[in-house]
Amino acid sequence: MTTTVVSQAAGARGAPVAERTVWLAFTPLDTVFVRDGRSFDAGADTAARPVWPGPSTIAGAVKAAFGGAEPLEVRGPVLAERRGTGWKPYFPVPSDLVTPFNGTQMLRLHPRELPVGTDLGGDMQWLTASGEAGKGKPVTGWIPGPQLADYLAGRLPQGRTDIAALRCAEPEPVAVETRVGLARTPERTVRPGLLYQAPHLRLRDGWALLAQCVVGEDWDRQPARVVAFGGRGRRASVEVAEGVQWPDPPAAAPGREAFPGGRVAVYVATPGLWPDGWKLPLPHGVGVRLVAASAGEPEPVATASPSPEAEKWKSSRMLRWAVPAGSVYLLRFPDTPSAARWALGTGDGERGVHGSAYGRERTDRLRTAGFGVVLTGVWT
Repeated sequence: MTTTVVSQAAGARGAPVAERTVWLAFTPLDTVFVRDGRSFDAGADTAARPVWPGPSTIAGAVKAAFGGAEPLEVRGPVLAERRGTGWKPYFPVPSDLVTPFNGTQMLRLHPRELPVGTDLGGDMQWLTASGEAGKGKPVTGWIPGPQLADYLAGRLPQGRTDIAALRCAEPEPVAVETRVGLARTPERTVRPGLLYQAPHLRLRDGWALLAQCVVGEDWDRQPARVVAFGGRGRRASVEVAEGVQWPDPPAAAPGREAFPGGRVAVYVATPGLWPDGWKLPLPHGVGVRLVAASAGEPEPVATASPSPEAEKWKSSRMLRWAVPAGSVYLLRFPDTPSAARWALGTGDGERGVHGSAYGRERTDRLRTAGFGVVLTGVWT
């Protein structure tokens, strides 16, 4: 799907430039292997640690697909299933959906006053399942975009809901395959007796990873058909994905506001790397506060600044910890108009945060690589 807008993103000296979006689909031709960046010694460790391909992996594949040219921004990855000639995106189940009722029902956590003092700061509240706190567990899996849109609009779940109402992808779209490797010397010869395991990820037939590319209106590059993807020489086929879009935000209906009471739920669609760690950065000057958060286990992310000089590249490497996709933050704005303006933008060209990378400067490479893409919804 291609959309044309006006942006301040990459114009010289901040001048507005016309831009459009193009989606690419990367279908791995074999397994996918992406290390998490933590040190690994095949002589001492018995298993390498793979991770789900993150924004930096997909952004690198996009750059390779366009022959080394970089879009203004890349937003992804998004897991998707081929349906006919199109693609159906799937997203992690929001982390505030739990199953406290013997695994047959689910409900959405709601904020309550904290029963104890904490060092979190501010006046954050505790997310609980209406008296069932501590007795449930998060729902896991991948749900299609339209169902995530129902969640964002507050239509899913409705109180206690049968967990079967979630149309999770089945069978699991990703399988783990364990490979055995031989440790090697710096000269690349085998070190006798030193073996290690390296789990690889394999997408099932018909599944791919999508990336939304923000490019200038005059961008005329066509993607390569095959590119390197992840490590160990793995490759993926590339094609333009038509008709793809992010799940819709809640819309105002007759007699109903889009974000009643200024309440905005922020769903994290791609891992977030924010200045204050797990805390979602808050917009300045509008009186918003963070009410509660449901953040999953942090994910390790290795980053480095691109440089043709090996030593400069090595010195720029850094291991960071990201908020995982599927995490949810509950914000409270002073009023509904300010909430809607921040989430959805305005009709006079001001852009909202829905469907964009959030929390860093527009020229920050962590943002342009697609870390911290958020979707906005409602909460009660």
